[in-house]
Amino acid sequence: METRANYALIGLFTLAVIAAGFLFVFWFSRGATSEGRVTYDVSFTTSVSGLSRGSQVLFNGVRVGEVMRVDLDPQDPTKVIARITVNPRAPVKVDTGARLEYQGLTGVAAIALTGGSAGSAPLQSSDNTPAVIHAERSDFQNIVETVQRLSGRLDGILDKADKLFSENSGSIANTVHNVETFSKALADNSGGVKQFLSAMSDVGTAIGPLTRSIDERVKAIDPQRVKSIVANADDISSKLNKASDKVESVLASLDSFFGSSEGKGAMTDIGEAARSIRKLADNLNVRTKDLAANLNRFSGSGLRQYEALAADGRKTLDELNRTLRSLERNPQQLIFGPKPSIPEYSGR
Repeated sequence: METRANYALIGLFTLAVIAAGFLFVFWFSRGATSEGRVTYDVSFTTSVSGLSRGSQVLFNGVRVGEVMRVDLDPQDPTKVIARITVNPRAPVKVDTGARLEYQGLTGVAAIALTGGSAGSAPLQSSDNTPAVIHAERSDFQNIVETVQRLSGRLDGILDKADKLFSENSGSIANTVHNVETFSKALADNSGGVKQFLSAMSDVGTAIGPLTRSIDERVKAIDPQRVKSIVANADDISSKLNKASDKVESVLASLDSFFGSSEGKGAMTDIGEAARSIRKLADNLNVRTKDLAANLNRFSGSGLRQYEALAADGRKTLDELNRTLRSLERNPQQLIFGPKPSIPEYSGR
């Protein structure tokens, strides 16, 4: 007897078993991946190229989780939020940092968790509001940005160099032509150049004995004598400095004296004395001329008057001589006046 089979029912049963298997595997994998895991949000302020769902999360090089999703921050589009699930045994602290790393030659991106001191508190997350870990700039990103920045600067330098050469192409051509002309002139006058170099060599040879002679003369100088001369010059300089100080003090004293009322009065007295002496000399000159003109007419009483006048003149001249000698012995009395006489004391 032949068995009849319903192929449609067999097909439906097979599909149901396959679907149940897929659901079981999905449920099991979901439970294995999410059950007991801690969720965190990693905030990036730079590009996260290469990072995607399923990328690894490393802690000191050990895989502790994976990336669940990568999306833009709805509050700040310049930031990228990567949600990760981490093994609860991973020591994620409040001071734990994160950065983007690239592994191997293929450049597979992964999130590396770093830091976290032993005394810090654990970073707590809840199901509704995962804790946020702020990512740092990675070394690779710093290198890339540095290379980009240097490339931009190099591009600008090359543009400026190209512009400089294009604007001064004529001057550069003239410079090259002048160099060629100069090199050709040197080649044409190679004999003269050789003669000049030979003459310079002769000059150097002649300077050699001269330098040796100068060296011998310098060595012949007695160092002690040089030291003595220097010491004497130093002594003379110090004495001149002291003398200049004294001269400055004397000049300052004279300046202060002549600027004072006493100095001005003394200068006035000196001027009046000079005018009196000049007037006396003029009077004597006039009277002498008159007497010389009438000398022949003098007789008797006139001669006696002349003798009396001569005697008076001699007395006046004697007084004038004594005054001049006194001033010569003590010129200060002309300014400061004569010294007061000291009264004699006779003890009993």
